[in-house]
Amino acid sequence: MASVFEEAGSARPVILLVDDEAAQRLAARTYLEAAGFTVVESACGEDCIRQAHAARPDLIILDVMMPGMDGFEVGRCIRSDPDLRYTPILMVTGLNDENSIERAFEVGATDFLIKPITWPLLVYRVRFMLRLTAVEQQTRDALHLAEMANRAKSSFLANMSHELRTPLNAIIGFADFMRCKPLTQPTYKEYAEYIHDSGGHLLDIVTDILDLSRVEAGKATLNDNIVEIGPLVRASLLLVSERADGLGIKLCVSICDPAPLIRADQLRLKQILINLLSNAVKFTPQDGEIHVSVDQSAKGDVVFVVRDTGIGMAPEDLPRIQQPFVQLDDVATKRYEGTGLGVPLAVAMAKLHGGSLTFDSWPGVGTTVTLTLPAERVITCAELAKEQRIEHRALADAEEIH
Repeated sequence: MASVFEEAGSARPVILLVDDEAAQRLAARTYLEAAGFTVVESACGEDCIRQAHAARPDLIILDVMMPGMDGFEVGRCIRSDPDLRYTPILMVTGLNDENSIERAFEVGATDFLIKPITWPLLVYRVRFMLRLTAVEQQTRDALHLAEMANRAKSSFLANMSHELRTPLNAIIGFADFMRCKPLTQPTYKEYAEYIHDSGGHLLDIVTDILDLSRVEAGKATLNDNIVEIGPLVRASLLLVSERADGLGIKLCVSICDPAPLIRADQLRLKQILINLLSNAVKFTPQDGEIHVSVDQSAKGDVVFVVRDTGIGMAPEDLPRIQQPFVQLDDVATKRYEGTGLGVPLAVAMAKLHGGSLTFDSWPGVGTTVTLTLPAERVITCAELAKEQRIEHRALADAEEIH
């Protein structure tokens, strides 16, 4: 019978067999190897600890009565070692009194066998313990993920509180001033602009939250149409150019010629580019540079690249920024505004188009983000001609009706 690990297609489980009697080790090895396990042997407690660190076994079969460091002491050492603490231990001994069994479990034994051992039973006991250990590991992983999600939720709520309070305070403050003063105040136009800008910021936050919730619920759809790449990129750049100019950041653009027409949701695609460009401006120091390029790969994919000379990120942080509501700055020491929704939303929108968004970054060097749209979104000459015939026919039908 194959072990549970072999059935799952994994490597052979490693069993560390610890017993000072060579005959016992030989008999146990024979049965365990025949059952599909890899066996590592140790003849004493001190060597067991060394072997456990070297082999990282899936299970330790540990004899209690050994000269020098006995099995009880070995078990206590394993359970106090952060690298080995979850390794299951099957203790084996000739002692059959209750005190010895109780002591074995107190020092961390997972299970207990009394000599003389029924060898086929040992194999089944090992398989059962490995299955149980796998379930326990899955439970620990699930608990860890739940704790991470809970921390992300708490961070998001704290962050959203900050993001929402700032524009709300502006709206309430200026509106209250206008309510209490004569309507002829010359500053009212300026106050109205502050209120308008703050309201627009609030609307953007709420829109991002709703968009992401629709994506996660599987309810987001694309409104595909023919998109010209050049005007789309230039319109996206225009929305960040004022802030970039204010910081002395140079915007460089390179678009392949001829640029292909693509079939995409123009609003969603523009949303992706604006999110990427806004982040590039936000995290690029004064007098930095942002390069935007569009090209077509050898496979026909359309590749958008946004590269900045900003503060960059550590490679291990790249997966985190793609998770909803995650920001690298702690709320209490936050230096940059934002909800942490822009990047996850851009990733989701790229996937909706059948494409991908990849990140390459290094602290102090900058960040490069690559948006790839699949070749099937490129419109061929035949498809364009067909679209134009349909459009002309629709116009002709409309003229006949009138």
